[in-house]
Amino acid sequence: MKTIDLFSVRRDVNSNATLRTATAVKLTAAPGLLADFNEENDETFEWLPDSLYTLVSNSTIQKTSDGYMLNFGSGDFAKELSIQLNGAKWDISHKYAVAYTITDASGLPIKSGGESILAFISVKNKYDGVYAVTGTMQDFANPALVTVNNDPAGSGLVMEYTLQTASPTKCLVVDNVIVGGVATPIWTGTGYSYFGSFGLVIEFDPVTDKVVAVTNYFGQPAGNTRSAQLDPSGVNAYDPSTKTIQLKYWMIQPSVIAAAPHIRTAWDEEWKFVRER
Repeated sequence: MKTIDLFSVRRDVNSNATLRTATAVKLTAAPGLLADFNEENDETFEWLPDSLYTLVSNSTIQKTSDGYMLNFGSGDFAKELSIQLNGAKWDISHKYAVAYTITDASGLPIKSGGESILAFISVKNKYDGVYAVTGTMQDFANPALVTVNNDPAGSGLVMEYTLQTASPTKCLVVDNVIVGGVATPIWTGTGYSYFGSFGLVIEFDPVTDKVVAVTNYFGQPAGNTRSAQLDPSGVNAYDPSTKTIQLKYWMIQPSVIAAAPHIRTAWDEEWKFVRER
């Protein structure tokens, strides 16, 4: 169980006398606020299920049938609503949120624009983040195709991959620099492109930090016979002291490379953490 502070409600009073007055504030669940947020921001937050948490014991906060009652005593400036999340039940691939509206403040005015509360909860594994990418690529079917990692256009490009949590041990490898999505960009000799229906899902052993697998996000194999596979000669591991991933991997495509083991393209890369996403 992990305790988190979900949100706080405070009262801005205009006198000490008002601050010394007990006040009850009613919060009413507002799932419509969350639905509107998702639609306006192209998001997929789900309402936090009751089965995933318990309210941290606080005699001044009571759960009601449709929200919470916050009881401010004399001198209380703010109330923090804290919960205990049950990590054993958490599906890390989901993003959760709650939304409430202040519907009663015991006659005190509610600040315009301050009546709505949205709190967002998403869990990331320890590999999640944005990484600068360097290294080499060799395509055995078309040697003109090269990596974008070394700025072949001379434009000052710094290649980055965003590792986006998909499970406690897996991340989607997202290119937000060139393509915008799970993809593997390339330089054709005349411009930027990418391998169709090929992008990585990377899996770690959280105990050893070894990379135990890479698979193709679009299918293993995808319809064009492309699949991903680790090159076992690589270090293939995350170093927590430097937040660096050393990785060697292949794109397998038997429809193009007929002879086993059907390796179409090989990468030898280093991904260095640069920031949270």
